[in-house]
Amino acid sequence: MIGPAHIRDCLPNQDYSLARCWKRHWAAVVCDGMGSRANSDIGAREAVKAALSTVQKYDFNTDDRTLVQSLYLHWLAELKALNVEPSDAVTTCILVWGMADGRFRYAHLGDGMIASPTSVLSNAKTTGFSNETTGLGLSRHLSDWRFGSGFLQEHEGRLLLMTDGVSEDLLEPTAFSQYLTDELVKKSRRLGKLWLKRQLIDWPTPGHSDDKTVIAVCLPQGCVNE
Repeated sequence: MIGPAHIRDCLPNQDYSLARCWKRHWAAVVCDGMGSRANSDIGAREAVKAALSTVQKYDFNTDDRTLVQSLYLHWLAELKALNVEPSDAVTTCILVWGMADGRFRYAHLGDGMIASPTSVLSNAKTTGFSNETTGLGLSRHLSDWRFGSGFLQEHEGRLLLMTDGVSEDLLEPTAFSQYLTDELVKKSRRLGKLWLKRQLIDWPTPGHSDDKTVIAVCLPQGCVNE
């Protein structure tokens, strides 16, 4: 959902997201363009496409460096085709991808959070100021990224990917993840999206202004303990 301040100032939504399933694989990605950069919305849009294309191209067990290099080169190529400078299109990137058996991996650059009802997997605030302000177009080191893996079954079969417009307002991310996914799994996909849209529009933090994006990844009911 576009932030109220962006609506007021006639600015585009600088958050983009994609979620896809193919064969026995799935992926979800959210990117948040840095508001101070002229083409950050384009940077975020092209980053989600580059991230999805990368994990569809490579084997699930491909090493982190190869994946990040491929994602970055794909992103640069798309920006060049659009005549956009990378420094004008800086964006964060949160990518989670997995298999039908519950295995998943993640790669996270910049702000935002990955959380579940049981834990916070990745959060910019836990890793220092440098990671809070970096992104594609600024980062030059693999160490700027945070990587991890696990099984959905270890997280009650549920993960949330959030841009900082959501995560920075959370006092208890695990409780938020529990509540949100508990509500979503009761609903059809269509009704769940409508309900989630309303929660973001009615966000309770006074004076909130930032764009807000959430992707919920949930195993089908009955599969958590299999």
